[in-house]
Formats: sequence, C-alpha cells, structure tokens
Amino acid sequence: MANSGLDLAALVDEQRGLVSMKAYADQDVFRIEQERVFGRAWLYVGHESEVPRNGDYVTRQMSQDPVILVRDNHGKLRVFLNMCPHRGALILRSEAGNAPSYVCPYHGWTYENTGRLLATCHAAGLYEGLDTQHKQRLVEARVDSYAGLVFATFNEALGSLGDYLGDARWYLDLYHARTPGGMVVLGPPHKWVVNGNWKLGAANFGADGPHATKVHGPISRLSFGDFEGAQEALFQALEHGPAIVMGNGHNGTTSLSPEPIPEFLGRPPECVSLYHQALSPGQVKIVARNFAGVQTIFPNFSSVEGPGRTDLAQPPACFLNIRVWQPIAPDRTEIWGWFLAEKEASEEWKAMTMRSGLRTFSFAGTFDQDDAEVWASIGCATRGAVAQREAASFEMVQHYRGQLVTDYPGPGKVYPTIWSEVGEFEILRHWYRLMNTA
Repeated sequence: MANSGLDLAALVDEQRGLVSMKAYADQDVFRIEQERVFGRAWLYVGHESEVPRNGDYVTRQMSQDPVILVRDNHGKLRVFLNMCPHRGALILRSEAGNAPSYVCPYHGWTYENTGRLLATCHAAGLYEGLDTQHKQRLVEARVDSYAGLVFATFNEALGSLGDYLGDARWYLDLYHARTPGGMVVLGPPHKWVVNGNWKLGAANFGADGPHATKVHGPISRLSFGDFEGAQEALFQALEHGPAIVMGNGHNGTTSLSPEPIPEFLGRPPECVSLYHQALSPGQVKIVARNFAGVQTIFPNFSSVEGPGRTDLAQPPACFLNIRVWQPIAPDRTEIWGWFLAEKEASEEWKAMTMRSGLRTFSFAGTFDQDDAEVWASIGCATRGAVAQREAASFEMVQHYRGQLVTDYPGPGKVYPTIWSEVGEFEILRHWYRLMNTA
C-alpha cells in the first residue's frame, strides 16, 4: 500500500506517551485506518428498540460504508451494505421505514429484506449460464448485539462480539442493562459535523479528566444544585475518578459523587428498586453515585451519562447519551447521537431526561459546544507541515503506569485518576497497533 513515505511506526511512542500530530491530520493516515482500524472492529449500527417490528429498518454508516440495519420478515436482525450489487446505487434513501423488500431506483432490481434477490430488469432466463452468484444477495455483514446495542462487521476473521467487548460488558451494563427491561432509544439520531478528527472525540470520552473542569467548569457548577460544599466536592471527585482500561481499546471512567450529594440523584424513582434486580451489588454502588460516567468502545462508539437541569428551581435529571464518531475526513467528523432511558421509566421522566440531554450533550448542547470549539482549534492548528512534525503529549502515563487500584469492584486495569491520561492513551495505543499490522 503506497503511503507517500508515511512512517506508521513513528505515529506513537508507546513508552513516552507521545502521539504524532499526523495521527489527527494526515490524509494517508485517514485512508489507511479505514481498512486497518474500522475494517477490524465491531462497529455500532443501532439499537434493537429502533427496529421493533418485522420489516423495520434504519439506514446507518459503518465508517464510510452506508448500511441498512433491518429486522427482516422473520424477525432476524441483519445489516446489509446499502448498495445495489448491480451497478452500485444506493438502494434505500430514507433514514427509517418498514418494507418487506427494497427496489433499487436505478434499474429496478428488487431484494427481499432477507437480502435475497427477487427480480431484475431482465427476464430471468437471460442470466442462465452466467456466473451471477455474487449478485444474488445484498452484501451482508455479521451482526450481533449486547444489551440492546447492535454491532456489525464485514470482517469474517474477526472473533465474536462477546470476545471483542470482553471486560467492557461489565461497564456497559451500568448504562444499558441496569433494569430487567433494558433501555429504549428516545427518537432518531441527532447528526452534526465538527471540524476535528474522529479520534479526538473517541479519546476524550475514554476519558480526558482535566478538560472537564477547564472546558466545562462554568456549566458543571449548575448541574447539581445548591448542596452545601457540593461544587468543591464534585471537582475533587472528578479528579479522583478512576481511569479504567477494559482491553481491546475500550476505556472509560466512573466518577462517584460524594456527600452531601444524595444517592440516585437524577434517577427515575420508579427504577431504583429495579437496579438491584438487574445489577450486582458493586454495580449498584456505582450507579447510585455515578455523576460523570463515560466510556468508549473502540473504535468510535461512546456513552456518556450525567445530570442536567432543565429548570434551576428543579433537581437535575440524569441523561444517557450514546454516539458514534463517524469519520468524514482527517479534520472532519460527523457525530451521530441518541438519548436513551430505562424502558420502565415513566413517560414524564423520559421527556425530562430528553430535555436534560438536549441542553447538555447534543448539537446545541452546552457541553458539546465546549468540546467542538476545542477540537476545531486542534484541526486548525495541526493541518500544517510544521505542526505535523510535533507530537501530542500523554506523558502522564509514565508516572501512573504502575499505580493500579486493587479494590475497584469492576474488571480490567484500574488506575487512580483520569488525570493520568492512561485511558485516552490506551485508545491511541490500540489504534497504533492495528495501524502497524498489515
């Protein structure tokens, strides 16, 4: 593969904690990672609650490939490349719908929602004797789900989704499997474009500690209400939130609120008893006080949960936002974001958590606007030749590398603080190793 002299081995210094600015700005890096990173991963495509009925479909992206997530006529979840095998036209143009079959708008080739070819624009007999087996079905990905989250891959050699997620499943349960009924998506995805590399968001949610108080400090002070000493305690808890390395590039944190902030602040009251049914005691302990939980499932699927307020006179309501960092170009990312709530929560509470989320983590949300401004500045500053000679610093990993927490209730390697830069750097280390494996 020609790469214009790009030295892939020089992109990351694993010992020192340095990442070349080319990782965020170089066109050859972007081109190569489409195959070596995204082509070797299970990618999030949607939630089971988005396609509840037979025939329901949504159109999505797997990196730069358009796909269809469908529950077929027999109730099976499938993912197809949204491309007619005949001449390459998009088959479905709508973002969601219900259909037993799909008709290509170019020549009328028709496929059942199981992927099987039903009809072409020519009499069937004309194809007799021709090798057309590759046109008899839509190109289909492997599909699996965990806690309602649907992932897919076109890589036949990749291991199972369960093996891929590994220890991350324990942490996904905190957000996506904490009641017997699980979570439901509250509406279609919100989409917006930021001028920055996709890895900035993925690593930021993996999780970047110091930026939380610097970039989000003013708005964070409004999140918890006027509990005596709450603001100072909040920032102390953020600093001491653990960096959790889950393996396979999956990383995150759970920052627990201290006294005097009450337990289960912002949770739907009707669901508190259900948490004890679905989760282990250690997981319940985290959910009871998890005021700033974020994680990234490698490469580009993230979850973030925290309190938001729709009325300063009212207590906060916790929101759960999930998102995919869709790569468009080295310096452009399209964010697809959804809000979720417990299936058992009241409709009133679901509406409140949706409002809370929209005002914080969405295309018009205060937190996302904070982040997007910084990421755009990185894209602007690193596009030049001089800047790309330099390296981004994650050098705190040298100090914290051997400082493991041994009494955390969850699996994986746990470090004492997200100020350690370990979680972010582990995402980039995993990316680097895939980039250097032909």
